[in-house]
Amino acid sequence: MQYKALIEQIINDDEIDYEITEDTVFEVYKTVKNTDVEKKVWRRLVFLYDKPLPKQIVFDLIDRKIALLHLGHTKQHYEVMWKLAEIVDEALLTLAIDIYTKRNFGIEETEILFNKFYDHTWMLETLIRNEPSSIEKRRLLEAALQKNKDADFLQRLLTVVDNAKLARRDDLSMEEFNALFQMNEPHVWLSLSINPKTPAYILNRLVDVRDIKNAKQIRNSARINLRKKS
Repeated sequence: MQYKALIEQIINDDEIDYEITEDTVFEVYKTVKNTDVEKKVWRRLVFLYDKPLPKQIVFDLIDRKIALLHLGHTKQHYEVMWKLAEIVDEALLTLAIDIYTKRNFGIEETEILFNKFYDHTWMLETLIRNEPSSIEKRRLLEAALQKNKDADFLQRLLTVVDNAKLARRDDLSMEEFNALFQMNEPHVWLSLSINPKTPAYILNRLVDVRDIKNAKQIRNSARINLRKKS
């Protein structure tokens, strides 16, 4: 294979004519290392190669600060993601969502994540909007929120998200529907507007909402829901 021709295509942002295998990645790595084009090559190659990079290569790139932001937007081996998480926020989010939502990650990994990154508000905010794979992980998230500098904001968000989920359930009593509506919370109202069990008198109120977040979506969903009831 003509690795120099491939490298030229990568540098020039041309269409790639070659299959990029792990062997190809190693050859390109050896060819461009410590050259003027190395950074440019890796900024594109990390996306062209559709698998995690070999650890030997990616750890070296990280140590030499090559294409860090680009690597942070890819999914690499688990050990690599931990290292990238300390450098690139997007890598941290990818790792955190996997640990929090997937059953193949246990409590130990979740504890390490929250002990290390409890002060990362964006990560915690993102996890609040995701479903944990176990109750224990949810409890660890709640504990991490309390240690964050934005604890009040995050706790309010957690309450809103929980109530929005509750408002989508089909086994609520009339009193529960009324209580959720009385919260005057846009995210909760949006869930109510979609829920086929929401009473018609509440939907009629939601059809007229104005000047709140997601107002148009709430109105449209409530209208659709009402039509299905008629």
